[in-house]
Amino acid sequence: MDRPRSSVSLSAQLVAAILISCLIATISVLFLSFTAVRAVDADAEARQLRFANRAIEEEARRIVSEQQVSTVWNEAVDRVKAVDHDWMENNLGAWMHQQYGHDESYVVDTGNHPIHLAREGMTVRPGPAAALPPPLAELAQDLRSEMQRATRDEADSTPDIADLSLSRFLLLNGKPALAGIVPIVPDKPDLTQRAGTEYLHLAIQFADADMAERFSSTFEFDGAAFSVSPGPEDRLSVPVRDAAGDAIAWFVWRADRPGHRLVDEMLPVVTLFAAFGAGLLAWLLRRLWSASRRLHQSEEEARYLAMHDPLAGIPNRTLFEDRLDQALKAEKRGGPPVALLCLDLDRFKAINDTLGHPAGDELIRQMAGRLCSHVRETDTVARLGGDEFGVILIGMGSEETLARYCSGLIHLLSAPCDLKTGQVQISASIGAACAARFDGEMEALMQSADAALYRAKADGRGRFCIATPEMNDMFRLRHEIERDLRRAVAEGGQFQVLYQPIFDAEGGMVAAEALVRWTHPVRGVLGPESFIGIAEDTGLIEPIGLWVLDQACVLAATSGLPKISVNVSPIQLRRAGFAEEVLARLAAHRLPGHRLELEVTEKRALDTGSETLSNFDRLRAAGVSIALDDFATGQSLLRYVRDYQIDTIKIDRSFVARLGSGDGTDQIVRAILDLGRAMGIEVTAEGVENAAQREALLGMGCHVFQGFLLGRPMDALRLAALSARHRPSQKSA
Repeated sequence: MDRPRSSVSLSAQLVAAILISCLIATISVLFLSFTAVRAVDADAEARQLRFANRAIEEEARRIVSEQQVSTVWNEAVDRVKAVDHDWMENNLGAWMHQQYGHDESYVVDTGNHPIHLAREGMTVRPGPAAALPPPLAELAQDLRSEMQRATRDEADSTPDIADLSLSRFLLLNGKPALAGIVPIVPDKPDLTQRAGTEYLHLAIQFADADMAERFSSTFEFDGAAFSVSPGPEDRLSVPVRDAAGDAIAWFVWRADRPGHRLVDEMLPVVTLFAAFGAGLLAWLLRRLWSASRRLHQSEEEARYLAMHDPLAGIPNRTLFEDRLDQALKAEKRGGPPVALLCLDLDRFKAINDTLGHPAGDELIRQMAGRLCSHVRETDTVARLGGDEFGVILIGMGSEETLARYCSGLIHLLSAPCDLKTGQVQISASIGAACAARFDGEMEALMQSADAALYRAKADGRGRFCIATPEMNDMFRLRHEIERDLRRAVAEGGQFQVLYQPIFDAEGGMVAAEALVRWTHPVRGVLGPESFIGIAEDTGLIEPIGLWVLDQACVLAATSGLPKISVNVSPIQLRRAGFAEEVLARLAAHRLPGHRLELEVTEKRALDTGSETLSNFDRLRAAGVSIALDDFATGQSLLRYVRDYQIDTIKIDRSFVARLGSGDGTDQIVRAILDLGRAMGIEVTAEGVENAAQREALLGMGCHVFQGFLLGRPMDALRLAALSARHRPSQKSA
């Protein structure tokens, strides 16, 4: 009888042990599950709240960047001020609705009155008494106040305000809306706006189902909507606040609580199969880990987007600078040498403007792909902005190796690209720098690469240049000259015009060329070769050129000089209205057009655009003659003579200096003179410095001369006196 008792007791103990074990396991599972569920749900809710706030912030940035696609544009400035409603509809109004879904778009004049309105893709033309709704009027006034504070140059506010913008949520007609406002500014320095004359562009996006859907598609919100109050307990909400910090709406969505979802799914299974608690616990933890991984993946994707360029899919400037900093620190600790490349696509803007932004985007992607295919895994390719790329090369310390690499890279990038719109070919300029030559400092290295890039572009584009410490000095010198040149233009009194006489074969003065000089307060008298290139790059050529033209017209009008010749830049010729400015100065000095000649150098490419041709046509119709300076030193001399109907060609002094040298120069000069006779174009020989050169040119049939033999550059009084003594014969005149 003892055995049965013992057996029962053992069974009871076993059952009790099993029951206790199951109970302990169940309690442990419940406790761990409850703790894990709460932690995962709290983590998920916190992440969703961060994503929601980030979505609202990114929406505010997005609307401004979409506006600036069409508002930073020379044509936008001209068309808006001309109140071209059709153009505004196609670029700033209905187009914004079609392209980006903006509910309303306003174009606002300098008095903050709407001159154009697009609502839901339909254009409305406001009347003279139309006014902005009060919230938008306040927003416009806030931006103008910011613009006024930022403006340093009243004559041209664009550089100071181009990047200004405001975006905020507000109540518009009782409905919450996101409003973005930006100034309409030119994208090129040849067009300026005085402070206070800028027009504004307002874009409205209502906080509605469309905006909620956009948030949901990016951050995977479930059942998202905007509401006037926070959502119920099963939903999460974040406030949408106006400028005063007051909540004007709530972004509400169904909370994703993966812990609760899993508990709901697993509770029946756990209840029925308690004996398998350990296995079920492992399965539950695995499922919870999977849900958490999805949330972490979303965060990683957001972090990736913050550090990479969305168009090219490569690192952006932020990640690039971080990697460069790490590589330089590693090099200082004895790691591999570091080299930096700065690349710029040549004439990318022309392709973007002619073929459209989609073609430009496709070209950027293809160029990024080529760069990535040409580097190793340890290197970094990044898009630094626009058409500018950066490359970090690890383990390339030899400048000889670096030069070979850059040469191959230029060859690779210059290959034709097949775009959807057709095949295009583009080149790239590269500035390279080895970190070891610049003490391994990131700022100095990047400045050196930029200086080398500038030098490569100045040497003709489609080239590379390796930075040297001396190049940095040249780069700084150029910036100093640019700074001083701006001050000289603003203050005046530092420029003077000298005149070099031009004689015919009989010794009569038939014209004079105006030559500008800059009396620098420190560097002394500088010739045009020292600063005109910088003036062209910075837009300062406009005021300098017009000032020289004024001085030349005064001389021609007050002396008996038959003709005055003035140099103009292709930068001036491509600007709309240049011809009218020239003709206005002729009229102001009562000078007939045939007494003015404009010289264009062949060394800088002329723009074949409609504005250049139109300016030429208007000037020629008024009797102004056109001369092609430095003839036969460029690449398109015959095309220029044909396309621009040149009146005079000037043989470059380099050919005159080599006359009689037996290297073929004489034949080239004869060919130029034959070309002039065949086309009825007058030919002037520059740089005539001795009698032998003059006699040789006379023998070839040249009858107009300029050079030190005949007269050096002189001031206006001396030239007027010389002109009186050497009046041309009636036949020459």
